[in-house]
Amino acid sequence: MSKFLGFLVFLMIFLTGFSMLLFLGLFVGYWLTLLGLEQYAPKLLYKIIGHKTDDQNK
Repeated sequence: MSKFLGFLVFLMIFLTGFSMLLFLGLFVGYWLTLLGLEQYAPKLLYKIIGHKTDDQNK
């Protein structure tokens, strides 16, 4: 019984760490992509995300 509980604790910790790693990997990739697009093609990025500048709001 204690081996089974130990296995469950290990599985929970492993899956939590793996899901955190997956989330951070995807998020950081998305973030760096947006930063690169904003630096090299800001008009395209603003069009993709639907951002309106102050000139367009008037």
